[in-house]
Amino acid sequence: MDGKLDIKDFKIVAMILTLFSLVAVGFVINSKIQESVMDEVELYRKAIKLENKKDMYDYTVETEQGNFITTTDIKSVENVKFPEMDKDIASSIISIERKEFKETYDMKTRTVTYTDSKGKTRSKTETYWEWVWHLVDTNLLGSPEIEIHGNKYKTSEFAFWYQELDASKMISQANRSEYYTGPHHKFRYAAILGGKFTIFAKAAGGTIKPVTGYKIDVSEQSYKDVIKGIEASPKIKSILFIIFWTIVTILILVLEYKYFYEV
Repeated sequence: MDGKLDIKDFKIVAMILTLFSLVAVGFVINSKIQESVMDEVELYRKAIKLENKKDMYDYTVETEQGNFITTTDIKSVENVKFPEMDKDIASSIISIERKEFKETYDMKTRTVTYTDSKGKTRSKTETYWEWVWHLVDTNLLGSPEIEIHGNKYKTSEFAFWYQELDASKMISQANRSEYYTGPHHKFRYAAILGGKFTIFAKAAGGTIKPVTGYKIDVSEQSYKDVIKGIEASPKIKSILFIIFWTIVTILILVLEYKYFYEV
């Protein structure tokens, strides 16, 4: 031993340095993620928790109390439905999308392989016919406003989402999830339904506004469950990041060894 590092020792030291560097970078990134998540957690923790009562809601909004979270009833201001919809669910729809489909018998082509008389593999293009559904039109109807405790707000200010609807629950003549008007013609529906939702908003300027972003947060969970989920998110996101970064670290070390140190 002359005190000098041979090539094998150098490889080991280099990979150890790479490992420590990646661990350090991962620690910094994870810390930044945790800071961001904890900021969100604090917003929910400090928000006023409102019961589903009109007087409490109105007082909070009128006196501009700031951030609040509540589970409350949201309904459409206008009755939104297409002519064929004759069941009671129509009265709870805030917005509905109807897609129209037509089925046609289309000619298609495909490439097939075969073995000729000499045992050689060859290919050819052949045609065939198939029934195919085509989207031909999309119509959207919606109430421009929703109502919360008698107060009206623009629907576009809330982060609602569409969900597929079973046509048989809206239309007497429908007996399946899609509404068939003929053997080769049907409608498919998706809607924003009114009901009990949790909203996280800011009471300011005599109205409610988004706490962050451009739309008011909406959830189907109770506000207590929403808060529990938010409080659990730092741990969950940290675990997911650690798993992800461990995979990245292993991959980088393998590639480093393969392309730089493998003989």
